Amino acid sequence: MLSAEAWLSRFAQQLKLQEFFELSIPDYVRNIRRFLEYLKARGIDRLTEVDRRVLADYLMEISLERFRGKPLHSSTKRKRLTCVRQFFRYLLKQSAVLQDPTSDLEFPPLLDQLPRDVLTKREMGRLLSAADPQNLLGLRDRSILELLYSTGIRVSELASLNVGNLDLRNAELRVRGKGNKERIVPLGEVAREYLGRYLSASRPYLAPTEEPALFLSLRGKRFHYTNLSFLVRSYGRKAGIRKRVSPHGLRHTCATHLLQGRADIRHIQRILGHASIATTQRYTRVEIADLKKVLKRCHPREQHQIKVHDD
Repeated sequence: MLSAEAWLSRFAQQLKLQEFFELSIPDYVRNIRRFLEYLKARGIDRLTEVDRRVLADYLMEISLERFRGKPLHSSTKRKRLTCVRQFFRYLLKQSAVLQDPTSDLEFPPLLDQLPRDVLTKREMGRLLSAADPQNLLGLRDRSILELLYSTGIRVSELASLNVGNLDLRNAELRVRGKGNKERIVPLGEVAREYLGRYLSASRPYLAPTEEPALFLSLRGKRFHYTNLSFLVRSYGRKAGIRKRVSPHGLRHTCATHLLQGRADIRHIQRILGHASIATTQRYTRVEIADLKKVLKRCHPREQHQIKVHDD
């Protein structure tokens, strides 16, 4: 009988064979291993011993867990449970377990929060200005920032880009996103200009000829997405922006600024690669929040300029 760790190894191999998004596989393995460590701490040695009650207790454990003094975000809880669910579905197909204990598991609801890390246009200008395009690394970093803001792609999608994904002539970018789904994203003129400059003036000094990655570290290797996140945060600090600046924040900023510019929400959905329009619609709440401020500031009734005499 295979151990739980052996089944996890097989599951990871299966994800690779299915051409699962490569950068997501370590996250799946890490989250499932957390669950296996939880089982071990409870004295549960066999996966066949896991039932709905064990899963319910694990959900409670996650609910009580804290990170940096704060409860885990609802999306983090859902991610951990999703990984465990996919693992047990695989085990059931392999006849390693007799039932899927996650089948009736109720996931914690996603809180309908407004994105808090949206940058203003002025802040976005300061962030872009922080990367000096007059030197090799500055030109690379400016190209990264321009691309994130222009397209709203995820940091994992950025990290996986190859030179062959970029079509400067047609101003298009071929992106492979969640669920290994591919989409074509349009490039803005400014982003295309900086990418062209980066490819001709910066990348040749960083890249071995056989390296396909679009963006490269000083060692000439593909950036890991965590290093890209650190790079963006560092420019946020350099620009003196008090908000949390991150690649995902630039994704929020791209979507919000498009909406403020009166882009159709379905076009924004296509650009961001959202499977559901409901995911994109949260940005309309940002726009509505702006409209409420305008109403309060500009409407005569809100400014108490309309005199009403009530009996």
